Amino acid sequence: MTNSIIIWQFSDLKPGHENQSKGLIKAIKSRSSAESHRVIVPSSLPKFLYSLFTGSLYRQLVQLPRPSHLIAAGRRTHLSMLLAHLWFGGQRIVLMRSHWPKSWVDHMIIPAHDEPKDQHNIFITQGAINNVIPSENHNSHSGIMLIGGPSKHYLWDTDKVILQIFDIINTTPEVSWQIANSRRTPTDFFDKLGSLLPQSQLIDYKAVDSNWLTSQLDTTGQIWVSPDSVSMVYESLTSGALVGCLFLEETRTNNRIVNGINMLIDQNMLTSFKQWQTTHKLSPPSYQLYEAQRAADWILNQ
Repeated sequence: MTNSIIIWQFSDLKPGHENQSKGLIKAIKSRSSAESHRVIVPSSLPKFLYSLFTGSLYRQLVQLPRPSHLIAAGRRTHLSMLLAHLWFGGQRIVLMRSHWPKSWVDHMIIPAHDEPKDQHNIFITQGAINNVIPSENHNSHSGIMLIGGPSKHYLWDTDKVILQIFDIINTTPEVSWQIANSRRTPTDFFDKLGSLLPQSQLIDYKAVDSNWLTSQLDTTGQIWVSPDSVSMVYESLTSGALVGCLFLEETRTNNRIVNGINMLIDQNMLTSFKQWQTTHKLSPPSYQLYEAQRAADWILNQ
C-alpha cells in the first residue's frame, strides 16, 4: 500500500488482548509505513453509555488522524470500534470471535482451536497471535520455566509440577534456570519453591514490567511451559527457542484446548515431559511460528 496506514487500537487494557493487538500492529509496521493510536474503551456498559451521551468518546476520536484500520481485541472493545467505523470509516478488524453479525466486521483473526468457519473474511491462526518476534539470539545455557495454574482443562498439582522442575534442573546443570509464575499460579507454589531454590531464580510476575517476558524470550534458549498456559506456549514457540511442555492430567477427553496442545506435541513442535524423560533433550520445533506476521500480510493484501 502506498498511503500511510493509520491504525486505531481499541484497548480494554487486559494484557492478553494488548499482546495480540501489539503483535499485529508491530507486524503491519514491519511491512508498511504505519502509525498507531491506542483508544482505551470505557470499563463498563454504564461508563460506555455515559461517554456516548456526553460525547466524550466522539471528542476523543475526532482529535486523531482519520483511520484506515480499526483493531479491536476483547469483547468489550467491539462496540466502540463499530461506532468509530460509523463515524470515521476504516477497515474493522476483530481479534478472536465477534458476537456481532459477521457482516459488520471486515476481517476476523481467529485461532484454530476456536474452530472457526471457513469464510472469506476469517483468517485462521495456529494459536492466538502475540507480541513475540522470532529470534536467532538464543543462548542454549539459559532457560526459563513459565508456570500457569488451575484451569478447566487440566488438573493442577503443585507438588507434581515442582518434582518435574527439579528433575529438569538436576539433569541440566549447564543451564541457568529461572522460574516465573503468573496470575493463576497458586500462592503455595513459590512458598514451596522458595525453601528449595535461591530467590534469584524465582520471578514473580507482579515484580516485573509487561515487557519482561518478551525480552526474555528473545534470548532464552530453553523454555518449559505448563500446558494450561496456552498463550505462553505459543509465545514460546514463536520465539524460536526449544520448548518443552510440563505434564498435567487432563480434566476430560475431547477438549479442544487439550487437543491443541497434544497436536503440537504430535507435530514435534513441543517436547512433552514424558518424551524428555527418555532423551533428556528438547527437540527443535518442526517449523517456525510467526502468526502475527501471517495475519498482517493477509490484512495488507486484502
